[in-house]
Amino acid sequence: MALNTSRSAASFSRQALRHCRSRPAGHLSRPIASTCSFATSATRSSEQAAEIPRWMQTPERMKAPFSPHITKDPARSRWKVNEDAQKLDDALNNFLGRDGERMLPDELKWLGVTHKSFDQGRRGFNDRLAFLGRQICAMEATQSIITSPADYAQPENDPYADRRQPYEDPALRSLDNLTNNQPNDLFTLDKLTKIALDTGLTEVVRWKPRMPENIKGSGFNVIMSGAIYALVGAVALQNGGKVASRVVRERIMKKIRPKTVAH
Repeated sequence: MALNTSRSAASFSRQALRHCRSRPAGHLSRPIASTCSFATSATRSSEQAAEIPRWMQTPERMKAPFSPHITKDPARSRWKVNEDAQKLDDALNNFLGRDGERMLPDELKWLGVTHKSFDQGRRGFNDRLAFLGRQICAMEATQSIITSPADYAQPENDPYADRRQPYEDPALRSLDNLTNNQPNDLFTLDKLTKIALDTGLTEVVRWKPRMPENIKGSGFNVIMSGAIYALVGAVALQNGGKVASRVVRERIMKKIRPKTVAH
């Protein structure tokens, strides 16, 4: 393989030398200069593109020379997302509390509010952050249910009361709360979407609906709740689990205020 590469390189060099010898001497400097200027400009443009963060632009190597998709309705391809950093900071302050914008660096801010439908996922998306944040929310919800007053009632008219005596302990009675209440009952899509609407997160989440004429049918609730989970995961990644748990308790669970869970 290395031998074939060397032969092709040598052949290319001989062709280039033969081409240069066939041209007049006065014209030899111009193609070299133009080639050098092109290489310099291309290098500068690549260096400038490398300095721009990924969340601000599509990586050059991920751009295809053509689109394999045939757009049947061009109107569905037009969708504008937020590009104002100050608007994103205001939404984070509303969601995370005062100075919430300082809890996350710029890269995590934009990654937390970017769905994989935006730019075909080429600028990164928040699926992994949402998975982490969902586990933290489930843990806090489970802990809240277990530490709530025990919803325990002594069984009545037990036909086997004379033959068995169930084991009972006051410390374990609160576990029966999980029979009636689950974390999924607390963190529903509608409740999380309402928080996203109230805090302005719906205006800064970057996504592309499949049907712009039917936002809800394009998964609006799922994407907005995923953005909330992703921001919780981003806080945990940047500041630790204790800070993320506090955000879940104070900024999400207190706003949901379920009747089945006591705070």
